[in-house]
Amino acid sequence: MIIEDLSVRFGAFTAVDGVTLPIPPGSAVGLVGESGSGKSTLARAVAGLVPYTGRIEGARRVQMVFQDPYASLDPRMTVGASIGEGLRGLGRDARRREVARLLDLVALPADLAGRYPRELSGGQRQRVAIARALGARPELLIADEITSALDVSVQGAVLNLVRTLRAELGLSMLFISHNLAVVRYVCDVIAVMREGRLVETGPAEEVVAEPRHDYTRALLAAVPRLTGERG
Repeated sequence: MIIEDLSVRFGAFTAVDGVTLPIPPGSAVGLVGESGSGKSTLARAVAGLVPYTGRIEGARRVQMVFQDPYASLDPRMTVGASIGEGLRGLGRDARRREVARLLDLVALPADLAGRYPRELSGGQRQRVAIARALGARPELLIADEITSALDVSVQGAVLNLVRTLRAELGLSMLFISHNLAVVRYVCDVIAVMREGRLVETGPAEEVVAEPRHDYTRALLAAVPRLTGERG
């Protein structure tokens, strides 16, 4: 898909200013920038959650996984009901089997389907949110800061899950984070956003190894270990 000359304005304030960004099929594009840079607003525009000008072509089915998994799941619905909500056209048995398949896909046991979000850990809730998004068979999956609300001990496991799902399903993904180390680990391409505009875009390793923009260099400096080899 391609995002072309996309802008989002709230009154006189321009949150996203003329962004053009291709997301090739099967690739993961990482959108990185500080808080307030416009990256989450861009994501919401692509997901159809805020009005925008410009064009978005090539992805009719877009699903979004949000930062806070507890806020994105209805506490009154079981895990199975939440995941099954988007499985339209399936009978009860087929829906139950599909919920079990989706839970297995995100490395959760099928018996979690009968539990409520409050009974799960933060990492489990985020896996449920991912499973629910995948149930809609999206052409583009948007992940908006999906590890930043999780304990450090489970962030790596969720990132590894995302990498595994990409490999198994050939997902196209827009992955949003303020952390360049996280984006580098997950994505093929890095796009750096500042004050509503893209200031640098390129292959992940090139952007990390030879950043062209001062702002990218500042983001790199904030993660000292990123300049070394992956551990």
